[in-house]
Amino acid sequence: MNIPETAELIVPIAIRNVPIVTGMVEQSATIFGLDKEGAQNLGLAAEEVFNVLASAARPDEKIRIVVRQGGYYVEVACYFSRHAIPITALNITKIPDPDDESDIENLGIILAAKVVDRLQLVRSRQGEMALRFTIERRYPEQAIPSGIPPAGHYSVGEGGFEEIKQFASRVSGMYGANSPGFFRFPGKIVDMVKSREFGVLLALDGKGNVGGGMLWKWGGKMIDSFGPYIFTPQPGLVGEIVQGVLEKVGRKGAVCIVNRMPGDDLLRNFFEELVESCPANRIRTTACHPPLYRQLEEDTGSVAYVHPEVEIFVKECYERLVLPRSVVATTHAGEFIEPHAAFGVQVDKKQNLAVISTIVAGIDAEEVLAGYVASLYDEGITRLEFEIDLGDETTPVLVPALHAVGFIPCYVLPWGGRGDILVFECQGPRGF
Repeated sequence: MNIPETAELIVPIAIRNVPIVTGMVEQSATIFGLDKEGAQNLGLAAEEVFNVLASAARPDEKIRIVVRQGGYYVEVACYFSRHAIPITALNITKIPDPDDESDIENLGIILAAKVVDRLQLVRSRQGEMALRFTIERRYPEQAIPSGIPPAGHYSVGEGGFEEIKQFASRVSGMYGANSPGFFRFPGKIVDMVKSREFGVLLALDGKGNVGGGMLWKWGGKMIDSFGPYIFTPQPGLVGEIVQGVLEKVGRKGAVCIVNRMPGDDLLRNFFEELVESCPANRIRTTACHPPLYRQLEEDTGSVAYVHPEVEIFVKECYERLVLPRSVVATTHAGEFIEPHAAFGVQVDKKQNLAVISTIVAGIDAEEVLAGYVASLYDEGITRLEFEIDLGDETTPVLVPALHAVGFIPCYVLPWGGRGDILVFECQGPRGF
């Protein structure tokens, strides 16, 4: 039996349709592999979002809901008019005012964000909004192999599912907090590769042993890589793995490959350090290993929209990376700015890291950002980053607010979003 990869529903945004929406989402999520709790949480998130929309939508408005299976996760995407949802409802650190009726109505978005793994709002150029939320399948942790793999000759290959699981277990066991948390779940790595959103290359001895490897995530013009992770002291193994990966990802449309958490210092022989490519008088990243970058194809250039406060910094980064960019300094000239800002945040507790990004740039950005910083510090997360998409001309207005709450620019990540990403790091919450 062939299971479809998506399910779609279009209905009027009206309270009477809540059972139809939640039933469709839960049934689809179950068919796509989520357990009962995961399917119910996804249905709950859809219900809460739909209720918020129904409280504000015009009678003739409709919503299109698409449930998609991604192998190791299930995603729900809700498409609707950009005027159908209150922006303030998207800030999950906001504490609802019990005397404010609109706050109580918008509480649903906060609840939705709490029961899913990821929540993202995207605004298309046509004015349509897409609210996406995702729940990942649950996977068991597996026993970590003891010792190092036996000596022998290891050569590079893709390997089978059992070898991928062994690779993941060894990464988690030998690299610990210096590796992404998803390596703790070997079955998840298998499904990530099967989804074709990720690729993997391993060092194999032909006897079932794995001596190392590297994982990467396919993107648009930028590929994210993880590793290389080496478990056996075979000379030259890092180079063989890296060259094998570069051959796999080359000529596939990506302009560059980056590594935000290098597994081996020898990777610097093949990549360029992004932080060192930025002005030397700025801070270094707080990560154990600074992020690395390598160009794969000719970069034909793009436009980068920047605030004057970071213009010199960004230009110096581009000069050191030899990237052809037209840097446009943007200033507010009285045009309309949304009154309320909204931000998304992804937290990796194992890495003690939270990455904040823009949903909507608004006038109250400083106040909202200060709330995020305080909330994350209260939860014990002390490594905070903020990503501004330099391809989005609406985001430079946020820079003064970022400086005010303790963020300073750290490095530029080429092609990390619609354009390049300017990464800020927080030096600690102001006023604490």
